[in-house]
Amino acid sequence: MISRTKHLVFLILTFITSFNALKITAQSGRIYDDLLVLLVNEDYKDCFNKSVKYTLKDKTKKDPLPYLFAAKASFEMSRDHQYTEEFPKAYKTAMSYAAKYRKKDKEYTFKEDAEEFINDFKMVIIEDIENYILEGTEKTYGKAVSLAKKTSDMDPNDYGAKLLYALLCTLTKNNSKAKEVLKMCMPKIEEYGNNKFSLKYMNESQQFILRFTLMEFANYYKDKDATKAKTMMDYGKHLFYDENYFSKISFSMDYKLIYDHL
Repeated sequence: MISRTKHLVFLILTFITSFNALKITAQSGRIYDDLLVLLVNEDYKDCFNKSVKYTLKDKTKKDPLPYLFAAKASFEMSRDHQYTEEFPKAYKTAMSYAAKYRKKDKEYTFKEDAEEFINDFKMVIIEDIENYILEGTEKTYGKAVSLAKKTSDMDPNDYGAKLLYALLCTLTKNNSKAKEVLKMCMPKIEEYGNNKFSLKYMNESQQFILRFTLMEFANYYKDKDATKAKTMMDYGKHLFYDENYFSKISFSMDYKLIYDHL
């Protein structure tokens, strides 16, 4: 649980960045300052319920922002025990609305309003995915693959998340889906491997998930197909083997250790 001070800072930043959204929506005749005020005032339940109503109305259901506010409010409720009984699935609901938001905002018009939230949310989700993988059961792999799919939907430009989804499809024996996703994302992964400046264009969660996924691929394939494991790690060597000027995540020796022992 973040501290009260940090939480207030987060809300203030949300208020400031949301002014861009308000200007844009005002031009279209739809202003969501009512949702913004509720979120800033920590009235998460009312913010969520009102956001959902906007997503159901014909005049506003195509607008991306209500889905974003619903995701933010639901995420906050998922971290506060006072909402547990009434909103037991707030965490999953937040993921669902974040994915719906991104689907509505195909051009990422509201990137300034959404990117920090989605980045932070993904960092929470990847921790859950890592724990499920560590448990290593059929049930936990199933949970992990669902989370990976949601993560990918929340950030269509996160090819590391797509790669992770493909790996988890393999772990859950959905090989046809794994091949489909790999075919779609591997050209971008190979592009990353040929350009040490790739990290410059990724945010924190994109970098973290890509590094995590490449290492998980290596761990999975090292005893099954060592060549495939090495090839996958080669894609990230320029990015993660040594410290990288463009890195937004803490340097870890794990990548180097795994690579050197393949």
